[in-house]
This record gives sequence, C-alpha cells and structure tokens, in this order.
Amino acid sequence: MDSHFRDWVRLLDRSLDLELEAALEKDDVRGFLWSAFESNGAMPPAYFVPLLIERRRALAQHAVDSLAAAAHRQTGQPVAVPVRVNAPTAYEPTGQVCVGDEPVHGIDAPAIVVEAAEGFQCLLADRDRLVWPLCPDHGSGLHPSRIGPAAVWFCPTADHAVGPVVTT
Repeated sequence: MDSHFRDWVRLLDRSLDLELEAALEKDDVRGFLWSAFESNGAMPPAYFVPLLIERRRALAQHAVDSLAAAAHRQTGQPVAVPVRVNAPTAYEPTGQVCVGDEPVHGIDAPAIVVEAAEGFQCLLADRDRLVWPLCPDHGSGLHPSRIGPAAVWFCPTADHAVGPVVTT
C-alpha cells in the first residue's frame, strides 16, 4: 500500500485515537479510507471527521431502517427510532452518532450495525417495553453480536447465532 496513505492513516490514528491501522485489514474500512485519501489527499484530521461521521450515520440509518421494517413486520407495531448526529467537541473529537441514546463508535460496517442494533433494542425496551427480536426456538430476547466478519442476532439461552442483524 502507498506509503503516503499509510502515513496519513497513522496521523489520523494519533490525532483521533481510532485504531485505524488495525482496522485496515477489514476491506470496507480500507476501501473507505482509500477512497477518502484518493479523493482528498492527506487531509487534516478535522477535514476527515465529517466523512467519518457521515459513514457512521449512513450505515446506522440503513441498519435502523432495516430493523424498523423487520420489527414492524414481526410485531405489527410501527417503530420509529431516531439516528442523531452531534458535532465534534473537545470531549468527542470525532463527533457522535447515536441510535436512540446509544453511541455508535465503530468504523467497520459490522461494528456499526451491532452498535445501531443495540441502540435500537434499548430504545424499544425503555420506551415501548418491547423485547425484540425473540429467538424462534427459545422465545428469549436476542442480542446483536459480532461473530467473525458478520453482525448476527445471538441467542444467549442456547448460545447460538440465529441470523444476520441486517439483511440486504
């Protein structure tokens, strides 16, 4: 990989504490970073942050839209869960994307989907007193988890993956 690109990723890592170098092994992260670098060069961290926020927002919104449609199909209840964006601050230099009240800090798509699903579930549980989704075999609430490169619903009752969190 291009040495200027690697130097830029290291600069972002040091400035924003994102562990991007380790994330480069993930194809979607490497593609995202390479596209940003190719389009904008070695932009300063402050110029990169809006791209990162938009990536998190778009992936979280896609997950929430998919989850809301699935929850509506399965429960018959319309479901609305907000995805909010907060601008960068001294405390959160990379800004913050939240699903309900839960922050989304991931860089790669599966991490963002898991965090978005956690926020989605928490809001449904707190606001609507709704546990969703349920394991079809055990009737217990599922938890979003990352297994390898995938975001899956996991049943803690019998310790098994049930299916993908978001289907495309």
